[in-house]
Amino acid sequence: MRTVYLPRPLANTLEAFVKICIGFCVLFPLFICLSYSLRPDTELMNRCKSLLPETWTWQHYRWVFKYVPVLLYLKNSLVCCCIVICSQVLLASFSAYAFSFFDMPFKKFLFAVIITTMLIPGDVTIISNFLNIQSLGLRNTYAGMTLPFLISGIAILLMRQFYLTIPRELKEAATIDGCKDMQFFWRVAVPLSVPSIISLAIYQFIGIYNQYFWPLLVNTKDSMYTIQIGMSMLVGHESDEVGRILAGAIICIIPSTLIFIVGQRYLVEGMTTGSIKG
Repeated sequence: MRTVYLPRPLANTLEAFVKICIGFCVLFPLFICLSYSLRPDTELMNRCKSLLPETWTWQHYRWVFKYVPVLLYLKNSLVCCCIVICSQVLLASFSAYAFSFFDMPFKKFLFAVIITTMLIPGDVTIISNFLNIQSLGLRNTYAGMTLPFLISGIAILLMRQFYLTIPRELKEAATIDGCKDMQFFWRVAVPLSVPSIISLAIYQFIGIYNQYFWPLLVNTKDSMYTIQIGMSMLVGHESDEVGRILAGAIICIIPSTLIFIVGQRYLVEGMTTGSIKG
């Protein structure tokens, strides 16, 4: 079969068109959600005939902020994200540095064990994690919400793949000049790995911020609920109205969306750096 090659301008135009179509399909439901959250109740009760509201209003957002402790729930989510991100970055960097630059017995076997943990579904460990958190008396605490997520195999893998791209000659030259391992780690390896660190931080932020089941399982106090749990309370209660539910959904989406938009360049760079190294 003869292969047909498109001219470069036509191929670029076709590629851009496909990307625009995919982006439209992803963003259109969010646009509808935002549009409906800005409509008054009277307009929502009737069939909406236009994409944009006929009458713009912030009444649903005002109601949510008035009757739902949004800032408290958001603070709980952000605290959990900060704890997990700091722990993941620090522990994963130390572990990956050791696997990259230290010669130790069973290094390949230990790294294979870490990679194997990535194959275990998170749902399998929920019961054992909950029993451990309960036995330690950590329910309704930030420690209970974050302890099972302080380190992960994907974080170690991501940082290790970057450290493997650092030339061995650079490490040897630093050692000859009297640079100790920890000095090389903090002064050379960490500054060079900033894109991977930001990529890991964004990945972990989105994962922890969007958690629902685990915070709901370990918390029994309303004051410790995260933003996802708090906004889910808008469904199935006396406030079960479309405008308020969609307003709560938009409020939930904003932080993670902003983080992704700001750091998407680092996310792609960090995920692809070292992808061909073994």
